[in-house]
This record gives sequence, structure tokens and C-alpha cells, in this order.
Amino acid sequence: MWNLVLLSLVCLIVSLIYNFYLSEPISIVRYPKKNYDYIVVGAGTAGCVIASRLSESKEVSVLLVEAGGYFKWHSSIPLAAPLLQRTNSDWAYATDSQEYSSRGLRHQKQFWPRGKGLGGSGQMNFVLHSFGVPEDYSRWPAEWSYKNLLPYFRRVEEIINITVVSAEEKLARAFHKSGIEIAHKNATFSLASNTLKKGARSSSYHAYLKRAWSRKNLHILMNALVTKILFTKLRAEGIQVKYSSGKVERIMANKEIILCGGTVNTPQLLMLSGIGPVDELRKHHIPVVKQQEQVGRNLYDHLNVPIYVNLKAPVSVTLNKLKSFNEIFKFFVFGNGMLASNAIVGTGRSGHSGILLFGMGTVDESLLKEIANFHTSTFRAVFPSYADPKLEGFIYLSSCLQPESRGNITLRSNESSDSPIINPGYLESDHDIECTHNAIQLALETLTTTGFVDLGASAHVPKLRECSNWPQDYTNHDFTECLTRTVGLTSHHPGGTCRMGKNHDSTAVVDEDLRVIGVDGLRIMDASVLPYPVSGTPNSVIIAMAERAADIIVTWK
Repeated sequence: MWNLVLLSLVCLIVSLIYNFYLSEPISIVRYPKKNYDYIVVGAGTAGCVIASRLSESKEVSVLLVEAGGYFKWHSSIPLAAPLLQRTNSDWAYATDSQEYSSRGLRHQKQFWPRGKGLGGSGQMNFVLHSFGVPEDYSRWPAEWSYKNLLPYFRRVEEIINITVVSAEEKLARAFHKSGIEIAHKNATFSLASNTLKKGARSSSYHAYLKRAWSRKNLHILMNALVTKILFTKLRAEGIQVKYSSGKVERIMANKEIILCGGTVNTPQLLMLSGIGPVDELRKHHIPVVKQQEQVGRNLYDHLNVPIYVNLKAPVSVTLNKLKSFNEIFKFFVFGNGMLASNAIVGTGRSGHSGILLFGMGTVDESLLKEIANFHTSTFRAVFPSYADPKLEGFIYLSSCLQPESRGNITLRSNESSDSPIINPGYLESDHDIECTHNAIQLALETLTTTGFVDLGASAHVPKLRECSNWPQDYTNHDFTECLTRTVGLTSHHPGGTCRMGKNHDSTAVVDEDLRVIGVDGLRIMDASVLPYPVSGTPNSVIIAMAERAADIIVTWK
């Protein structure tokens, strides 16, 4: 037994040394050329797809520019995702103080982790797979309807490895049965689908970029921040990059520049380059290239309200179990066990109200309180397992899948090194409060079903100072509103800040072909173009959209 463990550890260490030090792909460059046909800015979820697809043609040259470097090896472990937050692999953004939400968080600010490195946020998310529902796309431009995206959804499912939680697991079985028992009100329940391969993360970095990064016509430039898009009149001609050494260089594009920086970085870069609201540009003494009032607006995000559920049966993931020799052995030797999962059991929805069952019974206060920015008293009130690593339970995350509240991203200064001002405007619309209340009721209703009763499930009601004036009862609207405004947390699904629309749409930043309206040679493909939220996690949708975007680009005349 111990010989096998030792051999496995040696193989792991040798593999890591080989992969990170001896086998750097030929596409990685430190000194890029002066000109490329296509320049892709940002090696996140979409950027990996775009760069891979465009470089399939040997007749074109492609440069992929990324501000970060490689992610640490433990990014492959789904449950280790929180460990990457507030590190050099994270842009580590924080929102502005919120007026209508985040009252249980320090300074009423949400921390917004965004991946910085090859793979972007796809290397630090919880690998939950979803394409939303068909009606999500009914308000999108017709070219991006569910029907038109369906072939790309199928393509993604063939390329990205997807696994489904086994219905044989006791917690999963209870959740699945609850969906059958309360199959009214148009409620639908699904066991979680995840982008996992042999217990490890499967992202667009693994499935697209790594299979392309030995192509001679693809160059990947890491640790280089794009500080400006260069224009000649109204045509994007190139980019200005700043290296970690402080050196600044210009690189020109013969055909197009495709921005894949994400919901925060893309509008920031546009404004720094002179495309955005005139008042905002003039405020920071940025020369106006093209007035575009909608850049940075229409910002949305899902807000999750955690409901802790106590269990009597030993069926959840606990810190004690995760740290056990048995679980560590199963993961590193066989690629299975608790560490090979994301602990997400399933999702449910009724209308626009959604729930997600996260099967962690215990949470690490020293880690999760900090990355969520909770006040200590709030954290301990919501998560009773903070002091007991053996406590059995799980967390329901209740949210409004189609929130109406909108915020914006604006510049802090005209320096690219200064993070922008992020104001998501959480819960400004009362619709989102009612929608979240209904989600909480859906979560509670599952606990009355046979499977959960058999597991001894009971909802924990937090005693929050902010909500002490209301009946401590989840069925009370005033209490759930107070709860939502106090403990609601970002789901890490921001989007919409460069929304897509028709060319004549005054609220759009890009047209149906993802071209920035009013200028030539510049497109955007990332979550910022999504005009409305996806009713679920958007990562797989963005991969599919990037596939279609690549087809549009290569056929463009």
C-alpha cells in the first residue's frame, strides 16, 4: 500500500516538473512579432476558443495576449477553486459600496474574483455546466437564438468533457425525488452537470488552447497587459502592451482585434482607448475616438442567498472527510472521491426563481469569510458549521435567474493599472426581491419531501441583527427581504456591459456579428456582450458563442 502511495506521489511530482518546466509549448513567446493577422486580447474562456479556432488556418497568424501567466496546478481540483481567490491568479476586484444589498459584508462591498492567467475565470470557477433554457435567448438578436446556437451547444458537449452527478448518491437521490414530488408550478429539477474529466477541471484552456499551442502560426504572449487599442481614424489598427518589466510596445493587426477580456476588463479597455460615454472620457482626459454611451452599462449578476440545511444522516461533504487520508488517496491515485467533485448536487427552478444544492456540510471560516467579505457575526449566523468540521449539512443557494437590477462599470482613472469602479446595483429592483423570495420557498418545499425527511433535513434560520425586527420565519416576506439584502452574495456571473444588439439599437455596443458599432476592425466576444442573463452558469454558453464567433470571423469578407 505505502509503496503504491509513494510511487503515485513521485509520478505526480515528476509530471508537474515536466509539464511546467520542460515542456513549454512552441506557441509561448516572449518577443512577439510587430504584426499579426488577428490579435486576441484575453486568454479567458472565450479567448482560448477564438485563438484555437482562428489558428486552425495555417494561412493566418494569431497572437493571444494575456495579462497573467499559468495557473497553479491545484486549479485542476474543483473544490480548491476558493484557494485561488485573492492570489496573483485573480484580478481581485471589489464592487463599490452597495446601497440596496450586501449589508452583512464589510463596507457593503462584494469581492469579485476574475481569473487572471491562461484559461481566465474558467480556471477558477466551480465547473458547473449549463446552457440555460431556450426562453433565455428570446430577447437576444435573432442570429443568436437558441435554435441557431443549438449546433454549437452540441459541439461544446463533444469537445468539453461533461459528467453528471450519480443519482445513486443519497443526497442526489433525495434531491431528484423532491423534484418528482413537487412537480407543480412548472418546477424543474436536474442533477448537476459538470465539466470534469477523470476528477479534474475541463475548461476551454484544456479543450481548446492546449491542443492548439504547438502551432507555429499561433503566438501566446503572457504577463503582458493591453493598455490601449490603437486607432487610425475609426479603424482599430493595433494594441499597446505593457510588460511586467515596465516596457511598453505596440503590436499591429492586419485584419482584426478581438477583445475577450470579460465583463470588467473589456469595457475598461474600450474607455481607456477612447470608446465610451463622452462625459466619462472627458472626466479622465481621454481623447474621444467614438462616442458610445452604453459601454460599461447594463451590468447584471445573479445574487445568491445561502440557506444552511442541517442533516442527521452522514451524506454530505465535510472538512474532516476531505482531509482524510482515504479521500486524498482516492483523488491522487484514482481521480475520484470527494476531491474529484465540486460538491454541487443539482439545480432547480420555477419560473425565474432558481436553487442550487451545494453539498458541503462544513465551511472554513478562515477562508470563506475572507473571500466573501462577510462580517464575522454575519458569517457565523448564516453558517452554523463554522466551528464544527464534522457537522453534516448542505447549503441551498437561492437566486433570481433573470434579475432586473442593472449597474455599471466606470473608470477610476485613465491609468490601466487602476481597477475600474464596479457598481452592480444589486436589488435596486423590487422584482428581484420577490423573485428571490420565491426561490427560497422552493428550497424550503424540497425539505418537506420524503427523501429529505428521511435524511433529517431542517433549515437553519440565522439570527441576524439587521433582521431582528421581523418574525424569524422564511415564509415572512419582510424577513426574506432583509435576509436577501443582508447576506446575498455574488454568483460570479457578471455580464452585459457591452451588450449585443441590432446595428440601429441605441442600447447596443456590438452588432449581431459582434463588431463594435461605429468602428472597424474590432470585435468583442466574452460575457460582456450577453444582453440578458443566462438562467444558470454562463461558462459553457460563452464557449459555444465563441465557437460561433470564430465561424463568423473566418467567413467575414
